[in-house]
Amino acid sequence: MRTALQILLCVATVVAQATFSSLLSLNNVYPDLCIILACLAGFLSNEYKGLMIGLTVGLLQDLLTPGGIGVNLILKGLAGTLAGLTTHTVSTVTTGAVIIVTLVLSLGSGLASLVLAYPPLDGSDTLHIIVGVLVPQALYNSALAAGIFLAIHKVQRSFGVIHFAQRGR
Repeated sequence: MRTALQILLCVATVVAQATFSSLLSLNNVYPDLCIILACLAGFLSNEYKGLMIGLTVGLLQDLLTPGGIGVNLILKGLAGTLAGLTTHTVSTVTTGAVIIVTLVLSLGSGLASLVLAYPPLDGSDTLHIIVGVLVPQALYNSALAAGIFLAIHKVQRSFGVIHFAQRGR
């Protein structure tokens, strides 16, 4: 049942990315909801859950959007794993850690996609894309991830004794 809900969440995120992306844009900066989901899964549970959610949402994004298969699968899975490793490195994941890690992972994912998808770009085009598109998108992704993280923590604290973390293995 839990796996079905996670797959449904991944499908809903990819559909929301394709459908509501224009509604969520700020000055033509579009959020990457899939990387935000992968990072939050890693932050809120562990690297394994981040990897599984990242791989699932990346595969769905590769299958349902134009482009090559495998790029989003690898990048989102890696982002979820690295975000999950943050929970082991830092004793308590704070909003600042969410902002910094999501910013770095989003920017790294964007740079990797840029290199893989558009290898023949010259230097000035690449610099324009990095400064004008990738950095604002990474900042927006990290702000959205921090807001969602704070909202989830507020809900968790309001329930008190109910734990949303994964059960022990």
